[in-house]
Amino acid sequence: MARKPRVFGTSGFYHVILRGNNQQNLFVDNEDRFFFINRIKKYSKELEIVVHCYCLMSNHVHILVGNAGENLSLLVQKIANSYVYYFNHKYDRCGHLFQGRFKSEPILDDVYFKTVYRYILQNSEKAGLGRIDQYKWNSYWALKRNKNNSFVDTNYIYGIFKSQQQLFQFIFQKETRQCMEFENKLFFSDIKAIKLIKKIFNISSPYELERLNIDDQVKKCGIMRKHGLSINQISRLTGISKLIIRKS
Repeated sequence: MARKPRVFGTSGFYHVILRGNNQQNLFVDNEDRFFFINRIKKYSKELEIVVHCYCLMSNHVHILVGNAGENLSLLVQKIANSYVYYFNHKYDRCGHLFQGRFKSEPILDDVYFKTVYRYILQNSEKAGLGRIDQYKWNSYWALKRNKNNSFVDTNYIYGIFKSQQQLFQFIFQKETRQCMEFENKLFFSDIKAIKLIKKIFNISSPYELERLNIDDQVKKCGIMRKHGLSINQISRLTGISKLIIRKS
């Protein structure tokens, strides 16, 4: 079946989601997260695309951009290719890291712009990772800093509201509307799961298990499942195929 053509709006604003392949984690440590954010900064400036908001989760990323148009795909391609090269080299792995084409939707008015903006910042709270103003890997910090020292544009969102107080009241209100909703239910903390995997197998990274032969992968997966890790989580954290995990 042919893929549907990507929809480009007339406003230049887009909500973008990049997802990990098989729901696997995109980030192992803070160095990875800093690198990814720097790629957003580098290529958005290079392509003259405005970054309004972002949030890095464990296995997916949300970005709200403006002035994108048909350069949107090029932006995501540059970010993804650069990060995959970095990630595979660092963790001595190969193959896909991101799941197929990225998801995107055009934002055609200020009402939906506000909704998406809030939705992105609230992702960490919905996943139990921390409050908007306490989570380190979203762009909330840009709202509190000197605008001239940030690659994240806050002029547009401030221009929609009459005051900073009104803006913050809006951001912290519970958002119930779904914006390209991405399923991300965690039954066992990924941070604890990574620590557990490293400890029981005496390895430095869960991705080391992906390089074992299939029989050994099956045995290791069986051990992880006995410790309470789900099939999706094992695949996400190690890169091991769900088909192999189901054999354990």
